[in-house]
Amino acid sequence: MSKHMRPRGAGLLLLAGLLGSVAAGYDYVTPATGIDHTGGVILVLVSCMLLLLAALGILAMGQGLLAGILTVLIFLDIVGTGTAAWFLESELVMAAMMIATVGFFYWITSRRMAQ
Repeated sequence: MSKHMRPRGAGLLLLAGLLGSVAAGYDYVTPATGIDHTGGVILVLVSCMLLLLAALGILAMGQGLLAGILTVLIFLDIVGTGTAAWFLESELVMAAMMIATVGFFYWITSRRMAQ
């Protein structure tokens, strides 16, 4: 796999994890959001942090069985976090998951094209 193609999609996943974590942290501490100090926001915050860690993991590993497992888990994380953000009505986290979706599909297609 060429090194210049690999980080782009994973970089978007990193960005989405970071933005989602910041947005969920903001939602947790701000009373104006209406979802402050709820378990759902904590779940979304942890999920965004896990997305960030998984993106770092696939950047470090590149290919292999563990990277494949992380790729599937990232997909499930994006779907689950996006759904939770929709139920919480957190537009910022939903936007971060849209960025993650773009990054995920870019990651998958760049991996396939490089093989």
